[in-house]
Amino acid sequence: MKALKWILGTLGVLIVLAVVAALFLMNKGAGRFDQTWDTPVEMVSISSDSASLALGRFIAESHGCQGCHGGNFAGQVMIDAPPFLAVASNLTSGAGGVGSRYSDEDWVRSIRHGVNPSGRGLMVMPSEAYHFLNDEEMGALVAYLKTLDPVDNELPPFEMRPLGKLIMGVDPAMSTAPGMMPDRERVTGVERGVTADWGHYRASVVCMVCHGGNLQGGQPPDPDSPLAPDLRVVAGWGQDAFLEFFRTGVNPSGREINKEVMPWDKFSHLGEDELTAIYLYLETIN
Repeated sequence: MKALKWILGTLGVLIVLAVVAALFLMNKGAGRFDQTWDTPVEMVSISSDSASLALGRFIAESHGCQGCHGGNFAGQVMIDAPPFLAVASNLTSGAGGVGSRYSDEDWVRSIRHGVNPSGRGLMVMPSEAYHFLNDEEMGALVAYLKTLDPVDNELPPFEMRPLGKLIMGVDPAMSTAPGMMPDRERVTGVERGVTADWGHYRASVVCMVCHGGNLQGGQPPDPDSPLAPDLRVVAGWGQDAFLEFFRTGVNPSGREINKEVMPWDKFSHLGEDELTAIYLYLETIN
């Protein structure tokens, strides 16, 4: 009987300690999620001329905006699971859209820094990629987003649920967008063209987020994604095979690449000149 009481008492203590630890971690995770960021914004020129709008549309389509925000940019619930309710905002000026209330500064802060107008870090905004757009392309993207046709789509806010707070308290890799920003400089002062220099710029925006700052492999922002491979191997493919990969998703060895892991279909929108420039740059890395 005494042994049973001791066992039950010990189990009771362990349960209490587990609950206390869980509450502590949940509170820690909630603090990370609710953290606010004082983010100075260096404004860019935002022009609504036809060339700028065409460039902005190109950036939106080739850099995956519609992958999260939908084909009409009206947003969507991306994940409704026990850890969290993940929502991509309605970017239009319709009912429920941020376009009706965002200033130019709000757009740049949200896209380039992953911080919303209230100062809280956005959770699923991949600003670690868009941060490296040059000022011309950032301004063009904002200009284009401001012209989107209004779509009424009122969405719930992002919700970090108890399990999500617990995970965020345990895992330091779980962070809002500002906490995930890579520690590297933006590539600037490069003229657009089918050159290795321009390829370096474009690779810094679309490739280095997953493949690492030196493109020799890395962990994508999604911790559940497999490691991204070393891109030095691509120089051995040849330019034609590299371009063909973005048309078919099949590499020179005949392996079909999962577009959920490597979104080759989205990057195909970059077009032959941009992809050729990236290839020319990949030939230079060692």
